[in-house]
Amino acid sequence: MNNQPKHTKAIVLARTNYGESDRIVKLLTRDYGKIAVIAKGVRKERSKLAGGIELFSVSDIGFILGKSDLATLVSSRLVKHYDAFLNDLEKVNFGYACLKSINKITADAADKHYFLLAEQLMQALNQPEMPLSVISAWWYLQISQLTGHTINTSSLVDGQGFKDGQAYIFDVDHGGFILNENGDIKPNHVKFLRLCQNQDPKLLAKVQGGEELAEDLISYLHGFVEYVH
Repeated sequence: MNNQPKHTKAIVLARTNYGESDRIVKLLTRDYGKIAVIAKGVRKERSKLAGGIELFSVSDIGFILGKSDLATLVSSRLVKHYDAFLNDLEKVNFGYACLKSINKITADAADKHYFLLAEQLMQALNQPEMPLSVISAWWYLQISQLTGHTINTSSLVDGQGFKDGQAYIFDVDHGGFILNENGDIKPNHVKFLRLCQNQDPKLLAKVQGGEELAEDLISYLHGFVEYVH
């Protein structure tokens, strides 16, 4: 029944003030995809809902479905607030951009993998020793894969294999690499991309020279994500 609360874990994607004291919140949930809820009275000083809908947090929420697409938030409890990076403006801006990107590309039926990826992103950003360049490269590879636009790191665009001593350029149209003696992408860059596709950011941060490899790749990866979305 519609008046029975549903409970799940959620991450805030966006918040908009509504009326005198309410707020409309877009949430990425573990079990119900992306939902929009109205948090009534949440901007009042003693609201019991406010603490559970903070940005860069995971919360336990309860909501009731209504006749419209807008559900009603009835409970929220903060589980984890990722605040160790909030004084790092570059990381904060990147985090905001990633959440905005998820909000843009996900439909209401977004599966739990988006929730898990967003949670993993916040965990990585919250590690002071984790270079933003590495996090960025990992994120672009992961969100590309999740949306069905995997960059081909198994072979060149023409089907040939990668070989030591070669140089490549990135072909955004095909999401892959083309052999070019003047290219600035080397086999080590491709190996790092493979790790980004399959490993946790914590491991990537331990790769020797990984920060520099990531910095070389970011413009290509960001451009590809913008192109396919």
